[in-house]
Amino acid sequence: MSSGRGRPRRVLSEDVRADIEREIAAHVAMRTDELIANGWRGEDARREAERLFGSRDEIVERCVALGATGERTRRRGIMLEGLRQDLGYGLRMLARSPAFTAVATLTLALGIGANTAVFSVVRSVLLEPLPYSEPHELVRVYERSIRGNPMSVAWPNFVDWEREAESFEALAAYGVSQTTVLGGPRAVTAPTASVTRDFWRVFGVVPTSGRLTGAGDHVPGGAPAFVVTEGFWRNELGGLPLGELTLEVFGFAGPVVGTVADHFTFPGGARVWGAAELAPIGDSRTAHNWRVVGRLAQGVPTERAHDEIDALTRRIVAGAADQDPEYLAAGALVRSLQEDMVAGSRESLWLLLGAAGLVLLVACTNLASTLIARGTGRLRELAVRSALGAERARLVRQLVTESALIAFLGGAVGLAVGAAALDWLVRLGTFSVPRLDEVALDAGAVAYAGALTLGTVLLFGLLPALRLARGQPGEALRSGSRGNAGDHRGAIWRLLVGTEVALALVLLVGSGLLVRSFQQLLAEDAGFDPTDVLLAPLALSQAKYGTAQEQAAWYRSLAEEMRALPGVAAAGVITATPVSGSLPDGRLEIDGDLSKTVDGVGYVVTSAGALDALDIPLLRGRAFDDGDGPESEHVAIVSQAFADRYWPGVDPIGRTVTGGGMDDFYEERPFARVVGVVGDVRYVSLDRTPIPTVYFPYSQRPFRLQYTAAFVVESATGEPAAVAESLRSTVGRHDPDVPVELVPYVDHIGDSVAQRRFTTLLLGGFSLIALLLAAVGIYGVVSYSVARRTREMGIRIALGAPRPSVLRMVMLSSLRLVSGGLVAGLVAALLGGRVLRSLLHGVSPTDPMTFVAVVAVLGGTAVLASWLPARAGTRVDPIQTMRAE
Repeated sequence: MSSGRGRPRRVLSEDVRADIEREIAAHVAMRTDELIANGWRGEDARREAERLFGSRDEIVERCVALGATGERTRRRGIMLEGLRQDLGYGLRMLARSPAFTAVATLTLALGIGANTAVFSVVRSVLLEPLPYSEPHELVRVYERSIRGNPMSVAWPNFVDWEREAESFEALAAYGVSQTTVLGGPRAVTAPTASVTRDFWRVFGVVPTSGRLTGAGDHVPGGAPAFVVTEGFWRNELGGLPLGELTLEVFGFAGPVVGTVADHFTFPGGARVWGAAELAPIGDSRTAHNWRVVGRLAQGVPTERAHDEIDALTRRIVAGAADQDPEYLAAGALVRSLQEDMVAGSRESLWLLLGAAGLVLLVACTNLASTLIARGTGRLRELAVRSALGAERARLVRQLVTESALIAFLGGAVGLAVGAAALDWLVRLGTFSVPRLDEVALDAGAVAYAGALTLGTVLLFGLLPALRLARGQPGEALRSGSRGNAGDHRGAIWRLLVGTEVALALVLLVGSGLLVRSFQQLLAEDAGFDPTDVLLAPLALSQAKYGTAQEQAAWYRSLAEEMRALPGVAAAGVITATPVSGSLPDGRLEIDGDLSKTVDGVGYVVTSAGALDALDIPLLRGRAFDDGDGPESEHVAIVSQAFADRYWPGVDPIGRTVTGGGMDDFYEERPFARVVGVVGDVRYVSLDRTPIPTVYFPYSQRPFRLQYTAAFVVESATGEPAAVAESLRSTVGRHDPDVPVELVPYVDHIGDSVAQRRFTTLLLGGFSLIALLLAAVGIYGVVSYSVARRTREMGIRIALGAPRPSVLRMVMLSSLRLVSGGLVAGLVAALLGGRVLRSLLHGVSPTDPMTFVAVVAVLGGTAVLASWLPARAGTRVDPIQTMRAE
């Protein structure tokens, strides 16, 4: 049977077939001779021999198949033996260079770990479906303003949608707020939701114990009932039997009828749910106070639901001619719930995943250039192996195996790096990225890391292997180790190092722009001073303080006692805190004329002590004082932006303004006389321009205290923590059932920019990693280049060349590797800057200061990374070098 290593399978198959045919022919001839000897005639004997043998073709094919199986087994054995040899040799080579192995492993681990961590976040937040039944059917429904913007929903419109819309299996309205919950071992503040009857049906929630609120609980004037999460029941309510628990929430007292799993916290991290229908809601179609979610009917696409609800809304508001058309909905919008929840984080997360990918490319480019540079020292070894008969494919396989070992080590360490990075990401981004509590390093993330590991073998291992195995054995054996860096591999080095520098520059520019933007944001004049202020969001139980006047009296008493304490400079209550993400706004009337309206005006109820504590500057007139009581003339303070917009060139002191639609003055709207003007304050966020705002004293308009209020205290010593215990104990004396959560105001501002900080820190971290990898790559390539040019440098010095000139020669040669990368990186950064445009504040995507700084940092790093090995190379003893050669 013919065989041979390296012969084509088709040839081997034909050889086997020919051998079998000869064997069969010989066997038939022998049997024919036996039959003739026994008296058969010649032709009959041959036919009988053929018959006795059986099907010739079948036997041939079976033998050919057996031969092919044997050949495959033989080849597989050879391959496995070769792989075993390659692995053993590769391990010995890596063990021989522990420093290189450690650096290469760490380089890959950083790239793979960063990508694994960010991918886990992107997959869980953006790609994984919501953890609810049939999540693709869940939608959010908004009203649409006349300007086309989404807005919350008026209750009568929701009722009409619920009754008439056919595209939905169920619709539910809800509201959520931080509320005091009484009835457990201690009073607590918890996110509490008011929901309509089909809320549980929308999400397909099943109780873990007891029952959910049903249709009988969601009727006006019905008996209150509450549902809580298992964790809230166990930790805050002491795990008491449900029948023994009665909660007081929103002024209602009722039993806990059931619990749900802890992972269900919709909306807004809610822990307690009650019926929205219990309280009087009103019939205004201009009071947009409710959010709406829905489940689409089976087979109904989002687009059809949108068209139906939009047309329905336009029809029902057309009949509300008696209400202000400016504030009526112009239509409706239907959006995927998942898309709506993650829309604010989508752009930044994809940006971070792209940045992590660039880090991995930098790492792979780094290793590819280092392997080529390092491999030049192995040319003689490869040439000897080739001269001894090793095929080029065999040499490539050996080099790729060594790269695969590095990749495997990098992937294993990268998983550990990714797990640690993911834990840090979750803690860093909890307040800024939705669904982050669902993120975990699961099997999908491990598979992704494995795919990256295999991919990196191709990215950094295959090219060096092909380049190194392409050399001519004779030339390498004749030159020995006296090659120089100017051979054809220099072009590959320049390309790889230049690519590495370009990628690092793109990351550094992006990071620099975000850092500059963040600095600009924090430098914005917010209109107040938070440095010495303590913030305490408070929520009084409406069961104990049933009227707004009772709540106002409680806050007044608390403020008086706090102001009397040593170390307290000012204290007071306010219904909207600066830089909090929102500001109640709407239509107000001015100049004593209810038909003279102004729109989009911020509405804040506060006290003089709160404005003093926040150091909001009084520009004109006077502040509120104790004389501004319920029976006194109503007064107001306006912001400078309000005065400039609505009373330009006119003294605002003495003008009048009211806000009945923002308060409970619906029938009789007393106008308030403007007694002061204060500076503009950024209530929504640091990157939003101040909204024209009107302030009313809480003693005259206490209505909004029932829904949102915060107590602010300014420390006289500059240390807000110094008054924390005083505030806590004072609140406890006034009412031990009022939970107190204290936050330094500077931390509150930090939370408001958490998402920007999250993105900036991550991109900055990736950029620093890329800078470090670029420096290591340049250092490694120049080191190997210097090592190969040692003889040349020794001869130059021996012939009288000054060492500084030799150093300069090496430096210029190495920096040429970098210059092209800097130019390419600048072009790429200029073109890619538009990706960051929506994330920047006060900084252009082509900000020259950032570009100059990045080029200086990266160029300086390259110079240092080149100078260190070049300087070491010029210190060689030329005599010793030439003797060694």
